Amino acid sequence: MVPTYVRVYTQPVEFNRALGYAYDALVNGPFRFDALSAWKGLSERIAQGIYMGQGLLLPHTRIPGLPGPLMAFVVCRDGFTGIKTRNEELAQFICVLLSPAESAMAHTMEIANVAKFMLNPEWKEKALSATDEEELKKMF
Repeated sequence: MVPTYVRVYTQPVEFNRALGYAYDALVNGPFRFDALSAWKGLSERIAQGIYMGQGLLLPHTRIPGLPGPLMAFVVCRDGFTGIKTRNEELAQFICVLLSPAESAMAHTMEIANVAKFMLNPEWKEKALSATDEEELKKMF
């Protein structure tokens, strides 16, 4: 899946700021949905913990009536601030995933696809060295 929104930060950025821009892009993306309910779902998931390892933060939720999955992918070489990780690992990637509530398979497949990228050291290195959003988007 090609993300609806990608962003490359070249300096450390606060997690909530990066998340806000990414979420706003999804709200204004190709599918209409209840933005307030979706935000509540994301916030609940964030409170449970979203650090997946490998430098990845994965705020995600399922949304009733969403026609298809939406994804935003953000890279920050120097890491996101203001978010807890295991063993104080550096979080350098955010993948915001909104999936149809009616399809557990769509949700699982998109998470598996992101995991494939994140487990590939060459892909991660290329993503971290991307100089702009077009370059990053082409990697998907």
